[in-house]
Amino acid sequence: MRRSVWPFAGFTIALTLSAACSKAAREMEPEPAASEAELGEEVNFEGFPDSLGLLINEVEQEAVGAEAGEVEAEVREMFDASGAELEELPRAETPSWDIPITINDAVERWLEFFQTDGRENFTIYLQRAGRYEPMMRAMFRDAGLPEDLVYMSLIESGFSPRAYSRARAVGLWQFISSTGRLYGLRVSYWVDERRDPILATRAAVAHLRDLYEEFGSWYLAAAAYNGGVNRVRRSIRRSGSDDFWMLSQRRYLRRETRNYVPKLIAAALIAKQPDHYGFLDIERHPPLAYELVRVPGATSIDVIAKAAGVSVEEIRELNPQLLRGVTPPGGSYDVRVPPGSGHRFALAYASVPPGERVTWVVHVVRSGNTLGQLARDYRVSVSAIRAANGNVNPRRLRIGQRLVIPRAGRIPTYTRTAPRTRRSAPARVEPQAGSGPYITYTVQGGDSLWAIAKRYEVTPRDLMRWNGLTSSRIYPGDQVRIYVGSE
Repeated sequence: MRRSVWPFAGFTIALTLSAACSKAAREMEPEPAASEAELGEEVNFEGFPDSLGLLINEVEQEAVGAEAGEVEAEVREMFDASGAELEELPRAETPSWDIPITINDAVERWLEFFQTDGRENFTIYLQRAGRYEPMMRAMFRDAGLPEDLVYMSLIESGFSPRAYSRARAVGLWQFISSTGRLYGLRVSYWVDERRDPILATRAAVAHLRDLYEEFGSWYLAAAAYNGGVNRVRRSIRRSGSDDFWMLSQRRYLRRETRNYVPKLIAAALIAKQPDHYGFLDIERHPPLAYELVRVPGATSIDVIAKAAGVSVEEIRELNPQLLRGVTPPGGSYDVRVPPGSGHRFALAYASVPPGERVTWVVHVVRSGNTLGQLARDYRVSVSAIRAANGNVNPRRLRIGQRLVIPRAGRIPTYTRTAPRTRRSAPARVEPQAGSGPYITYTVQGGDSLWAIAKRYEVTPRDLMRWNGLTSSRIYPGDQVRIYVGSE
């Protein structure tokens, strides 16, 4: 039997679910299809005494159909044998939801799972919710959408901006790259805005609004978010029904999508009343708070951290979208710093010489390269290279792979390395320096001036001017100066 519960102003219902949590978690598969009557049956709450704050218990389902007087008498017997006036007792605040809450076997299985096998992870998710839920609720509220949709992020990523799935979905809202780009999220070698908590949530709000406008149901919108719009469209067309539960029972949807909505409902039930489900004394992370500072492109986060007087890890935590430990080259970039550090950063950063603001170069792996050799060539440690590249496996370097190489202090001035083999050197004139910080790039096999310019978001003409080239011809081993902080 399915019971649908909707919260209305002045009318809240507390559901006490007492499914036997001692049972081992069963496979998350819907039960055999119920009849039409069972699917449409709802609990009728009319006639129940509002003053009792009535708790409806799964163990006593027969009470749902009993007379109001009998129910009141039974509740009084359970809670106050003396017949004292229960209305005067303090009453706990009852949560309400702004998404439809349906309780059925599939939901109860997820409730049981989260309280047993999934308990440890769910506890972590509730802790992380403290950091991101307030920001998310504000965005959904401003868009006029149900705030409880935030719990989709809980089941998508466990409120982790660094979450990554086998389907290559990324971030708090698990966008694949194509959908992320469709909603304005930049995905490049330098930055992945699917991991940006603010920008990704803004994109999720827009995406869910579009899905609801098409399907007119939050259950179907959630199913389409998980399984894809076209799959839900086909399921509706083939079945002739737009009821999620009917589509699920008759298996028109994939198994993962059939489980998605029950999982969301169970997560929302527990997240809003964790004590009731045994999640006691959850220490929620403090809400996300930050100040924005604007820096030139290709600014290293260790320089930002030093100027702000905070740790590098704090900058990483606030800016998980930065993939290479630097801001993307070409143009300025807004970076989040801890509250109260923005003013200090502005004063300290202004005194840093431009050449010291960029403390890295990019190396494209060639045949025979090893991390040890690169560490010697660039005079850094192997551990520093690994840390700057997500602990890259030294045994799995690929030809053409790009590595960020941290550099201490000032970036070297332009030097030209003699090429290994070529017929003649390109003609040169006096270089014209650009403005701001720069990097020195070593030309690799297959490189062209146009490809390098595109990669660093500058023009081939700029590269020729900065390096005194009269021809666009370049050769492996050449070193090219690139002013990445210039507008």
